[in-house]
Amino acid sequence: MMKQYFSSYKFQGDYLLRKIFSNEIKRALADYKSYTIVPIPLSEESLKKRKFNQVTGFLEDASISYQRLLEVQGKSKPTQSNKTRKERMQTKQFFQVANKEILPERILLVDDIYTTGATLLLARQVLYEKGVKTIKTFSLAR
Repeated sequence: MMKQYFSSYKFQGDYLLRKIFSNEIKRALADYKSYTIVPIPLSEESLKKRKFNQVTGFLEDASISYQRLLEVQGKSKPTQSNKTRKERMQTKQFFQVANKEILPERILLVDDIYTTGATLLLARQVLYEKGVKTIKTFSLAR
């Protein structure tokens, strides 16, 4: 069911599906009020193709504020969905901090799907390198 949901939401552009998990997301993130919510960004290429970021879409529908502290280096990032687990874990760093001089001490990274954790690992790595003290993660599905 989740595979079909994400296929329709992300790849077929059914943006209204973001509403399905709104209440669950609000409840799940309620314990993180002292954290800065940071969505995993899309590359320019993916954003142009999809016309929306699926993560910010469900955050906005749940009325959860967030900051865009990360960006993808270059116009595209490697597509994780077509890779094996081994290939995902060997992906080179493609995130960078988006023009912020002072970062918050506590961040909750939010992604849509946790498969191998490679994307969140890379995002955490770049934030830790910039001095963030505590980083937690949340994914809608695994």
